Amino acid sequence: MTVRIERAHVRDVKRVKPLWQLLVQRYADVAADDWPVRDANDAWQRRHQDYLTWINEASGVIFIAWEGEGEAARAIGYAALRFVDSGAAIDLGERVGEMESLAVYPEHHGKGIGTSLITACRRELERREIAFCCIETLASNEQAVALCERNGFRPYMVRLIRRIELD
Repeated sequence: MTVRIERAHVRDVKRVKPLWQLLVQRYADVAADDWPVRDANDAWQRRHQDYLTWINEASGVIFIAWEGEGEAARAIGYAALRFVDSGAAIDLGERVGEMESLAVYPEHHGKGIGTSLITACRRELERREIAFCCIETLASNEQAVALCERNGFRPYMVRLIRRIELD
C-alpha cells in the first residue's frame, strides 16, 4: 500500500468528512457519559466552514493521507493545522501551530500514517518559522495521547472543566 501525504485544496475538504465524523464518534466513545458530544453531522457543519475559511485565508492548512491514485484515491487520514497568535504570558513566539484535527481510519492505525501527518504539519511550521505546535485531545483518549507523546508532544497546560448547573 502506497500512502501519499498532500496539502488539501478547498475542493478536497469534503473528502475528510467521514474521518471527521469518525473523530467525533471516538470522542463520544471515550468521553462516555462525562461530556456532551455533538451529533457528527452538526459537528461537521461547524468544522467544515472552519476548514474552508482557514484554507481561503491562509490561516491554516490541511494535509490528507491518500491511498490509491487518481479518481480512485481514498482519504484514509488527515490533519488540520491552524496558525494562531501566541498567548501573552508564555513566550512561544508570535505565532503557534494548533493541530485542530488528526484522524486516521482504524484499519490503518499502527502504520505510521498519524506520524506522517504530524511530520507534514511540523515541516509546514518549520517552513513558516513557527517554533511551537500544540494539540488537544480528551484526557481519556489514551491512544491519541500516546501517539502525540511518541511524536514529541508533552503536557503544557491543563484545561480543567466543570459543568455549571443552570436554573
